[in-house]
Amino acid sequence: MVTTACPNCGNSIFILAGACKRCGSPNRTRVAALAVVGSLMLALIAVGIATIVYLRWDRISEPTDFTWLTTAMEQCDSEAANAPDTLHFLVIPLTSAPAEDNPWKAKSLNDIGNAILLTQRDMLDGLNGGTLRISTERYEFNLRDEKTSALYKWSPSVGVKKFLIPDAPQITQFKIQFKTRQRADDAAWGNVFEHRKGACYWVNAIIEN
Repeated sequence: MVTTACPNCGNSIFILAGACKRCGSPNRTRVAALAVVGSLMLALIAVGIATIVYLRWDRISEPTDFTWLTTAMEQCDSEAANAPDTLHFLVIPLTSAPAEDNPWKAKSLNDIGNAILLTQRDMLDGLNGGTLRISTERYEFNLRDEKTSALYKWSPSVGVKKFLIPDAPQITQFKIQFKTRQRADDAAWGNVFEHRKGACYWVNAIIEN
């Protein structure tokens, strides 16, 4: 137990006591001691929260088998080859580990407004290495025909999902867009894509908060 000397009688008293038990003199060090204890408690709480966040990310990001994802990408390629006039998209929404946003931005193929496009290799390396995970955040995926300005919108989605525009040979150039609850900017469109008939567009996108 931490004690201090009573300034009146010299009796040893608990540092957080309100007064000396012997003479009743007020303990003038109590306020300062309470402030120190409060600061230590706040520091411990902050460390605890940081540890929980780190462990939660680490637990979620443990490498798993992503064979199902590469299979889905191959299936989308096959379906697109059999229906060349249909626009095929396989959207894989991602989120990055804390403090990893800038390195991923440096690898971006195309900043799609509120998202960052990655190559298949970068995406799989990130998922297997634990610096990326499949996002569970709700998002909207939209497309705009750059020739006619026609908009194609789908219902809000979560997780990996396929999007189709049947019989779309007239769409030669387009832009795509992501919207989330945090960022729903209508002007947030990416760069122009060329419509390559028979191709499935793997949209490996880190959705920014």
